[in-house]
Amino acid sequence: MVKNLWQEDDEYYQLEPLTDKVLEKAEKKLKVKFPKSYIDLLKQQNGGYINYDSFPSEIPTSWTNDHINVDHILGIGEENGILESEYIIQEWGLLKNIVLISGSGHSWVAFDYRNTKEEPPVIYIDVDSGQIIELASNFDTFLNRLYVAETELEDTYVEQDERHWTPDKIDTALSTTNEQEITLALNYLYENTKGNEHFIEQKLIVLLQNPILEIKQLAVNYANHFNKIGILSSKGVEEMVTIIRKDIEIEYYADMYFSGN
Repeated sequence: MVKNLWQEDDEYYQLEPLTDKVLEKAEKKLKVKFPKSYIDLLKQQNGGYINYDSFPSEIPTSWTNDHINVDHILGIGEENGILESEYIIQEWGLLKNIVLISGSGHSWVAFDYRNTKEEPPVIYIDVDSGQIIELASNFDTFLNRLYVAETELEDTYVEQDERHWTPDKIDTALSTTNEQEITLALNYLYENTKGNEHFIEQKLIVLLQNPILEIKQLAVNYANHFNKIGILSSKGVEEMVTIIRKDIEIEYYADMYFSGN
């Protein structure tokens, strides 16, 4: 678990100390089981602003290019807590069977209970674009990848602007095991889809079969993103879904992103 996660100088989201009675009541009301790591964290402090306020994002959103802003984690309680989830979900027309743990208005981070009642994945929801991105397969992984966004992270996108991509350079980047290189190449292709449709499709199929889990997750998220903007052929999507369903490490993405296939 991340040490010194909670900020000490702002109590806005901080609720009364968590008790077993409140925890039991919340799980019963929401009909879910909270991750142990989430409960342990809230026993330190029941919600609040956090020091490690960013999560690396492999896919650009309508708000940021390289990370998701996560400046607080909701505690268990009514006002400013996760028990407001049902009202907010209805108000904003969000997915059912999720529990919001951070966010406001146009973007949210949530536990995804659509396919499980315990140890849920953590997802990001961009209301404006309709984007749904799986950030982590569980809350432990989510916590461990939180970081403080430094200004030098912007260099990645300065580099993107300065690069002169050629087909060979893109192919080389997508053939590495370097996630940053792969992300840069896929971002370029996303901005330059015309004439590259077949190339994008074939490269995603290869990346989905990479032995490295993080690269497969990167590929499946981009496959979802390209599919949403109509770049992928139905035959290509069918092949990708077959690959995803056969891979125990990423099979749950099939129903999450490609339920119609």
